[in-house]
Amino acid sequence: MKKTLWGIILIISLIVISACSNDNKQDLSNQITDDETALFYVPNAGDGTISVIDASTAETVDTISLGTEQASHGIALSLDGKVLYTGTGFDGKSVIVIDTETKEILDEIKFEEGVHGIDLSPDGEFLYVSLNPGLGQTGGKLVIIDTKKMEVVTDINTGDAPAHVAVSPDGSQVWSANVNANSVSVIDTNTKQLIATIKVGDVPNEVAISPDGKWAYVANVESDIVSVIDTTLLQTVKTIKAGDGPHGVTVSPSGEELWVSNNNSNDVTVVDTATLTTKVTIPTGSYANHVAFSKDGKWAYVTNRQSNDVVKIDTIKKEEVTRIPVGNEPHEISLEDYVSSNFKKITYSFDNTNSNKKTEDNNKRIAEADFAVVKALRLSPEDPTNDSQYNLETNEVFEISIETHSGDLLSLALEEELFLVNGEGNKVAPSEWIVKNKDAHHPQFIAVFPKNEDSQVTLEIGKLSDTPIELNWD
Repeated sequence: MKKTLWGIILIISLIVISACSNDNKQDLSNQITDDETALFYVPNAGDGTISVIDASTAETVDTISLGTEQASHGIALSLDGKVLYTGTGFDGKSVIVIDTETKEILDEIKFEEGVHGIDLSPDGEFLYVSLNPGLGQTGGKLVIIDTKKMEVVTDINTGDAPAHVAVSPDGSQVWSANVNANSVSVIDTNTKQLIATIKVGDVPNEVAISPDGKWAYVANVESDIVSVIDTTLLQTVKTIKAGDGPHGVTVSPSGEELWVSNNNSNDVTVVDTATLTTKVTIPTGSYANHVAFSKDGKWAYVTNRQSNDVVKIDTIKKEEVTRIPVGNEPHEISLEDYVSSNFKKITYSFDNTNSNKKTEDNNKRIAEADFAVVKALRLSPEDPTNDSQYNLETNEVFEISIETHSGDLLSLALEEELFLVNGEGNKVAPSEWIVKNKDAHHPQFIAVFPKNEDSQVTLEIGKLSDTPIELNWD
């Protein structure tokens, strides 16, 4: 009887151990594969689509059409990965909720202003959306949406033209970068009130907050610097040098590195957060736009706005692994919302020295308008990189890109006041006008004119300033 009893106990013990072992294996399996098999999402602002990327294969596995010509630059994913929050920019002026399994639209909220930044509270209960009134307009709002009811709770005035939105790890603050006001706005999520407006550099586009919540980092596009802000004092305590045109900024899950994507120098600046010094600069491709990390921090992903791809980077080796083709003008990455609980706390001792650097692109004609920057390239038949479909012996062909961080440039119908002017002052309208990229903030065009035999030509563009801007070629 005793042997039988001990035998029964032994069998039960083995069953329990086996069950526990299986449970542990399941948990471990989830920990190992969850990050590698997760899907993430990238909005393609220039064609109104969302690219669905499989992290395990580094491939685009699906494309979701929003039914509009634009997608908002921001994006957010629910904690369980089942719901995607995106927007339709200045075209549809709405926030769209998508079921990630069926790809069906679950809900939509319309606004009167363009939808730019989108972020989610850590508990997933509130969605924060920046509304941009448009070109030449002042003001801007941050809208708070109840995600269960999909109803607007309130809206809060920010600085002019709020762009991207960031939420602190504990959910107590929301930050918006105000590109036309050269400031960031800080909102208390409990009181839903604006608690601070902090001056930063020129054209701040995105804010990243350290995992410990103590520091905010602001990418300033035109100043080529990142502002470091104490989130308790709500003051800028230092600025650090970035590349040319810092547009996106993200802190690594460990909190040890700050990655800054630079539009104009086509690279990423990796900063040691402990010393605020540059560790390395990684070439990425044409117009590095935004950067995000895998949850385990092993990989970084960078969207390239002109080459229309996502670069996957090994964060240890600081080397490119592969490129993932996506849609037209990719922007933010849904992985940016993730906050790790395993991070290092950072303490700074500052010497109040700042760095600033500006560079110029001598290969293009550049002009600054009241609220935009115009870049134009005159194609030449002698250019070995030229792949124009037009006969450049009989045509003058210009590639034109116009950049702003607020408003809808496509609404201006620029082709109506764009001319090629010869040495005698005669104006010629384009014989053909092609919209290459339909993004509201960064449209690209092709303008074709009959061949001009004068040694000097001028491209004149109206509607961007009180007087037409001029770009000259000798």
